[in-house]
Amino acid sequence: MNEAPRPVRIAVGLWLAIAVFLFLTTAGLWFQRAEVRELTDWSEGQITSFLATLSGVALFFVVAYGLLVWQFLKRKNWPRAALSFVAIVHMIWILFVGVSASSLVTLLLICAAIVFTWQARTAQWLAEVREQ
Repeated sequence: MNEAPRPVRIAVGLWLAIAVFLFLTTAGLWFQRAEVRELTDWSEGQITSFLATLSGVALFFVVAYGLLVWQFLKRKNWPRAALSFVAIVHMIWILFVGVSASSLVTLLLICAAIVFTWQARTAQWLAEVREQ
């Protein structure tokens, strides 16, 4: 297999960075239960339910990004559209949950990943497989 061009390697790195960052920030919330309680004045049960919901959604995105990047690296074209769709849903979810410093970082990473995923050199790399 030919080595992937730089835009592809950057896109893959960004998608994986999004997944790892999402996992770490979500896991970190479980260790900040006291802060969540102070900010919301919720009961323990409400906090647990909230964190479980966030964790479930985060797990969906982490798995989706991982599987789609894996298919993308197999030089299939369809994961580009699927990654973009999942990313747009992720951005809507971020806006629904509430904007924070970590969510702004995630939004920037998603925008950069989409740009590199759709660059002409990436499309050319994927097209090389179809030509063979």
